[in-house]
Amino acid sequence: MTIRSMNRRQALAALGQLTATIAAAAPDVAGKRILWVDSYHEGNPWNDGIGRGITATLKGQGVELRILRMDTARHPDEAFARQAAQRAKTAVDDFKPDVVIATDDAAAKYFVVPYLKGGPLPVVFAGINWDASAYGFPTSTITGMLEVDLVRPLVRALREYTRGDRVAYLSADTQTQAKVVATYNQHFFGGQMQVRLVRTVEEFQRAYLETQTMADMLITGNYAGIAGWDDAAARSFIMDRTRIPTGYVDGYMTPLVLITMGKLPEEQGEYAADTALKILRGARPGNLPLAENKKAVLGLNLALADKLGIVFSPALLKNAGIVHRG
Repeated sequence: MTIRSMNRRQALAALGQLTATIAAAAPDVAGKRILWVDSYHEGNPWNDGIGRGITATLKGQGVELRILRMDTARHPDEAFARQAAQRAKTAVDDFKPDVVIATDDAAAKYFVVPYLKGGPLPVVFAGINWDASAYGFPTSTITGMLEVDLVRPLVRALREYTRGDRVAYLSADTQTQAKVVATYNQHFFGGQMQVRLVRTVEEFQRAYLETQTMADMLITGNYAGIAGWDDAAARSFIMDRTRIPTGYVDGYMTPLVLITMGKLPEEQGEYAADTALKILRGARPGNLPLAENKKAVLGLNLALADKLGIVFSPALLKNAGIVHRG
């Protein structure tokens, strides 16, 4: 009997039998171990989102997940990063994972490269911005998802409300952010983007005020790693002192900027966990090509728009996935 000649009941029965056969043929991953080494700390909005993607994808799989957070955003000195990487290596020795997930640059630079690269343990990375070749990735045992930003769409959206084209960037002074601004300046702004990387909230406030007169639009980057940061105080300061349109490429920043073209951190986590499961079922990392994030959500800050005298179009409001009203 062919599929074409089956009635609906027979076709559904055949499909169910095929699904059961495929499930039975797939190697069982129950009891396997995954170690997630996160560059940052619990409470960092981006990496918390990656974590949600990882845990949701692994739920019900019977895999044991252990998490080690390096906390390098709040402790940016190299000596601390190396000590955190040593803790991660000790966790590998003690936990004996079948696959390691490593997120963001510090985990790649200080942990994966010196301790795992070239070895037999499979690694899936996520959250590395734009290019992983500096770490020699991918390899036969290492694959992952690059994190790319929707810079051009963000700048186009901001340009609708600016007086000119001068762009400034203000963020925490971290290894990842230094890499981001170098990439932005090279690929999008011809070296003309004005950059301020800061370590304390006092430095942030001074730099923020400077950018209001030296630029026509401001990209306000990740605040993780700025000492003394307080969300409520930052929102109050920004509402009071903002004079030019602001934006960022992560949705969690919507309460602090006018427009976000937000990547979804959950996408990075879902990919990392799904790829780890594929490896546990027999896939070779070297046969899994590098991926890039594709999903995004538009965020609009109505309170800040009102402060700047900006009225968003109905079409823009309709397409917004995040709307902050203050």
